[in-house]
Amino acid sequence: MKNNSNGVTGTLEAQLIIDLTQTDLPIGTPVYIYIVGLVTSTFYYIDNNGNPKIMSTSDNTIPAQTFPGMDKLSSAAQNAIAPNYPLHWADYSIPVQVGGNLILNLGNINTTTIPGLGTGTSAFSGRVYFSVGVPKLPFTIQNSGYTAPVYGNGSGVTGSLTLYDWIEFSYDSEGNFNGNTTQVNQFGFPLTLTGTAVGKAPYPTQGALNTSRKTILRTIATANAPFGNNGAVVPVTTNAAPAYPDNINYLRAISPVTISGANTSMNTYFDANIATAYTAWQTTPLVTHDPSTKYYTGVVFPVNGATIATPAKYPAGSLAFYKGNYATMQELATALSSNTPPSVAFFLTGSTNNIITSNDIWQCANSLASGDSAQKNVGKMIGAAFNRGVVVSTDGTVITNLNDSTCSGLVSTFYSAGTTYNQWAKWFHEYNTNGLAYGFPYDDVCNQNPSIPPSGKTLVASFIRIALGNFFS
Repeated sequence: MKNNSNGVTGTLEAQLIIDLTQTDLPIGTPVYIYIVGLVTSTFYYIDNNGNPKIMSTSDNTIPAQTFPGMDKLSSAAQNAIAPNYPLHWADYSIPVQVGGNLILNLGNINTTTIPGLGTGTSAFSGRVYFSVGVPKLPFTIQNSGYTAPVYGNGSGVTGSLTLYDWIEFSYDSEGNFNGNTTQVNQFGFPLTLTGTAVGKAPYPTQGALNTSRKTILRTIATANAPFGNNGAVVPVTTNAAPAYPDNINYLRAISPVTISGANTSMNTYFDANIATAYTAWQTTPLVTHDPSTKYYTGVVFPVNGATIATPAKYPAGSLAFYKGNYATMQELATALSSNTPPSVAFFLTGSTNNIITSNDIWQCANSLASGDSAQKNVGKMIGAAFNRGVVVSTDGTVITNLNDSTCSGLVSTFYSAGTTYNQWAKWFHEYNTNGLAYGFPYDDVCNQNPSIPPSGKTLVASFIRIALGNFFS
């Protein structure tokens, strides 16, 4: 591992560069990174030497209600920050100097240091967290997994009083890297991600913003509920302010994924569109297609326009999906009366009843994220369509075709005025210079996600650069 204040010289294979040369934070501002991840059922962290270590409960050496550097703060500041650490915790921080680069060898993640490392679901799946200011991120290790930092409302749940953000990544036994910036849960501060394959030019940088952190947070703080206003931002309290850089007023803005589920108007935000769509899908089927699992046709019973018997064990009101492409009820009825009728592949139900709910859409969860790969792909497309406001158009027309392989032409219709959509996601697609963002969990549908490498590409990296952005300009 090297801390190089003069920039990177030379190229080491599979190096991870943590770049603090582009930020406007004052020299001397405390900045830390934390690299944690999972391989199959084993949790790892990367130590100060850049080596993977298995997490252990014996790592919880920092007493609850305490944190490194607290002795340099006033008693009022200590008391304000202490609730950030409700449990004994592990300090997995790696310090990084503002104005310099920290270089780690990604190749240390290998089958020798991690015997279970492989490809696919056996890759190292992790995050690179950044924290800024005195309060570090706490990780409390348990017998199975760990209590991760959360976003919270600043009331003292684990990590909620830390100023932090992260990128997500995977790295496999063949050296393949996949990573992305994200605002699925929150926005703390800008991070950019760049990757360069061995012997090739860099992929386009992801995460670059066209709007300052200050403006983004002010916009969200002053916007109307449920996407904005005080409930969508976590302010820095007066007593805690000395623990952070000067002129930092907010720790983060929190997304609908984080806010939803509470007793807010988000609980019913999509309900009218859901009802309109389900009524329409009784008359015209919803046909979905993705390159891997192909066509599925969904209908809501009882259907109109053809005679189709309700399937056995049909959960009343749910979407029943058949394998195949049937654009009309009559086409489906004809297929069902043939010698080789399609069978019901799955029923798409809701978390609290047989119809998907607004919270299912916000969370992209429950039946939208369960079942076999085909059901998950269908659930992704439906969740993304509701978030983007394309299920019900401004004139009330309901979409009857979702195709993840040919939807690039629909991008201009996402988040259209007069439709019901995820305003948070719209903001961050507009704030990103290339229009790509993870504004909700299924934002990779139609390749709208800020990932490296791009969809359909691979990246055996020469280096990966994660740069901390500006806080004040």
